[in-house]
Amino acid sequence: MDAERYAAIKASVENLYALTGSGQWDAVEAQLTDDFRIVEADSLPFGGVYEGKDALQRLYTKVFSFWEDPSLDVKDMTVSENNVVVLLSVHATSRYNGERLEMPLCEVMHLRDGKFSGITPYYFDTVAIARATGALTEA
Repeated sequence: MDAERYAAIKASVENLYALTGSGQWDAVEAQLTDDFRIVEADSLPFGGVYEGKDALQRLYTKVFSFWEDPSLDVKDMTVSENNVVVLLSVHATSRYNGERLEMPLCEVMHLRDGKFSGITPYYFDTVAIARATGALTEA
């Protein structure tokens, strides 16, 4: 892959994060394929499959109903023709117990025909997230 193509894909990912973070959902949907799909781990309080152009908005709304003061720290990105692997951390305060949590994760962003066709996130510690949201309590 040439440097220009790499830079264009990387810029598309950064733009998608910026649009999502600022709630520009029409612009987000323009970046997605009609069959866009996100699969979140079932062990998360927002686990499940989200499909369609509005999937990212539905998931984002559900995820951040558990958190306040969210911020995103993109650490690194690896780009190929069909996928982008993003290493990042989400920082947020639990609405359940007030705990400030760092949630390291890796997102695989799937590309097709110049658009995003899906995202597969891999959280480092789903148990910590479930505890901080009240979805998992100690016995």
